[in-house]
Amino acid sequence: MQRLMQRLMQRLVPRRLVDPRAVAGFAGLLLAAVSSACGGDSTPDANAQPPASVAATRPAPERSPAERTADSVAAWRARFGNRVPRPDSVRALYVNAWASGSRSRMATLIAIADSTEINAFIIDVKESDTYLAYDSTAIPLALEIGADKRPATTWLPALIDTLQAHGIYSIARIVVFKDRQLAERKPELAIRHVNGSVWRDNKGGAWVNPYDRRVWEYNVAIAREALDMGFSELQWDYVRFPDVTSRMRSVMTYPGSNDVSRAQNIRDFIQFSKAQLAGYQVPVTADVFGLVTHLEGDVEIGQHWETVIAVADVVLPMVYPSHYSTGLYGFSRPPANPYEIVRLATTDAIERTQWVRDSTGGTVGEVMPWLEAMSIRGHTYGAAELRAQIQGAYDAGAKSWALWNPASRYTEFLRALRPTDGSPSAIERSGWKAPQWELPRSRLSKVIAARERRAAAADSAAAAGDSAFRASPAAPADSGAR
Repeated sequence: MQRLMQRLMQRLVPRRLVDPRAVAGFAGLLLAAVSSACGGDSTPDANAQPPASVAATRPAPERSPAERTADSVAAWRARFGNRVPRPDSVRALYVNAWASGSRSRMATLIAIADSTEINAFIIDVKESDTYLAYDSTAIPLALEIGADKRPATTWLPALIDTLQAHGIYSIARIVVFKDRQLAERKPELAIRHVNGSVWRDNKGGAWVNPYDRRVWEYNVAIAREALDMGFSELQWDYVRFPDVTSRMRSVMTYPGSNDVSRAQNIRDFIQFSKAQLAGYQVPVTADVFGLVTHLEGDVEIGQHWETVIAVADVVLPMVYPSHYSTGLYGFSRPPANPYEIVRLATTDAIERTQWVRDSTGGTVGEVMPWLEAMSIRGHTYGAAELRAQIQGAYDAGAKSWALWNPASRYTEFLRALRPTDGSPSAIERSGWKAPQWELPRSRLSKVIAARERRAAAADSAAAAGDSAFRASPAAPADSGAR
């Protein structure tokens, strides 16, 4: 009997079940069941204690909040092992798929996290050309279309274990609707041209139809595999419609759209994914264009700030100064003003988020800007420009940020990063000072300006009504009669 019990326990008790009380209780129930099945004595004993299965049906004594929290944490660890909890302030590096597959590259990046304020990595799981970054998938559709044929890494689960050992928070980046391979191999899932063919962007790439639930389910299946590896957070990228001219947009069709707006559809997808992945207890986040924090509407791609921030746990606007054109925010050369651009764009996001929270009374996501750790379009960025962006994010009210470098090479920016103890960075010690700049509110989003005008008008009307009341003849005294 004892050997049988041992074999059954090995098969039935999860490997990560760490609470010995849970194991003991499970073993007791199993032993009772086995004894009964093997013909154990069923004669009642008047002096015997009720069996555990009966006692378990009695109302449990009321537990304190501390006990309930401890049990919840134990259950979470039993399922997810050593998954790193989300830091209060996330400071992340983007790690592309090929870097994650290189042990030497990862040793360099882990050393950065071990010695600086960096505490998180955003790692490619599905790339923008539709390939899965890892070498093992059980998703039938991924195997059918060949999404597993170019793995950049063969040790992703082991890498997550290594990051957990170093206390580094891991975020799985999954590109959603820019999925050329899925669209080409499964044209019924693609955005269509009005002539019936598969629609293609100006680079010849096909996109999947953001309205198709089969596309949603495919990406959620990839997310499940990533989270099963031990990732601590899920990040949706390219969670949008193609960014194209109005002429190109006029020939695009979306089977099954049923007159649902672009913005509502993006919201529905995020909500769907959160519901499907709720059991993992991880944040579900979304990347958006930087201009989404400033402009009205959905920027023609389905990303409307107030809509997305109300459903995603974190929203990451790409506020790269090099991506703002001449004249935006009042600057003739936005890339030459990294502090000001990041602060204005992030302030737009923070204030618009606050309005959603105040007006609806509901929960909203955290604002976590993507910052530019690269030189592009003729503009050279180094440690000083990066530290200026970080300061701009902080001064706007954000507490978390992520650094984007498509090659995942950050050596030239290390002097901008503070040590793990939070002391000044090398660039700060060398004399760099945070800009002293008064933010001009007139440059903020028109959405904010319109709300402030309405609020001022309402306050003025209320004040006028109060003055009129005070000036009116006194009302007769209340006699108390009914």
